[in-house]
Amino acid sequence: MTEKHFETPKQFKSLVAQKKLKSDRLTTPKWYDWDDIKKPTQLDHVKMSLLEARKWAINELLDAGMPKDDATDNVDFLLSGALNINYAYLRANITRTMPAKLAAVWPKWIAMLIQQQPPQYILGHAPFYGREFIVDERVLIPRPETEQLVAWILADASGTTGESVSVLDIGTGSGAIIETLMLENPRVRGFAADISSDALTVAALNAQQLNIKQLRFVESDVFSGLADLRFDLIVSNPPYIASSDEDEMDASVLTYEPHDALFADNQGLAIYQKIAEGLAAHLTPQGRAYFEIGYKQGQQVVDIMQKALPKATVTLKQDFAGLDRMVRVVKG
Repeated sequence: MTEKHFETPKQFKSLVAQKKLKSDRLTTPKWYDWDDIKKPTQLDHVKMSLLEARKWAINELLDAGMPKDDATDNVDFLLSGALNINYAYLRANITRTMPAKLAAVWPKWIAMLIQQQPPQYILGHAPFYGREFIVDERVLIPRPETEQLVAWILADASGTTGESVSVLDIGTGSGAIIETLMLENPRVRGFAADISSDALTVAALNAQQLNIKQLRFVESDVFSGLADLRFDLIVSNPPYIASSDEDEMDASVLTYEPHDALFADNQGLAIYQKIAEGLAAHLTPQGRAYFEIGYKQGQQVVDIMQKALPKATVTLKQDFAGLDRMVRVVKG
């Protein structure tokens, strides 16, 4: 493999964010009329412990009908995320005074939770593979299952050394997959594709905050914007939910997360079929492809990939819960 393989194709572009996502979520001067605290005239006068704020928030969520475990998890997620601390540190410091700016927006945040808004969108970021990624309603929230896909790719690459590897992430969303691969393995040369220009903007913001300078972006419906480019590795966590499975999904997901990134035609298999059609043409001779899949789609996706590449070795892998979750294609 030579370096000319990584000359930036003309259709890939550097996305420079024209404006930042809301990073001042703790600065809006709002206040809730607490029963036992006089409404302050300045935020610096707010005095409330984290313990008091936590108890109040959990009770509000319980009164709104949220199960206790969910209420507790959501409140702790917001507190630890806003303060940039882990749960152990939060517990050890729970009697400390809540920062005034956080206290000022806290009731609004709890009202958002009552409306089933995901806490990751409220904070504006979500954890993935030990890092925080900017997220909002333009992109899906990264899931732990996807971390297992990334871990599989990195494990397969751990025994190889030397040459750089070109990796295309189809449907990149927040950029969590490709950016994690680039940060964990410096051999990766990343290319991010998405049909949504809004999603690419979020991915670019994440690349900027993580100081990733060599990630290329292209607006593309699967391979439509990639001409005849080939890659050593292609990865995708595409839309794979069938419309008939809507009743299995949380209301918060259906209400707030982008449907174009969730649902696909043909019982959720349409994007896999579209990728499979172009996979042989866009993988290098020894290339590989990795996919996250729905837990009911294992054999179907294997069959789709095997039919498209009869000589390939296609492997189905389960997640930690024992459910079919990932497929690997090794070009033969």
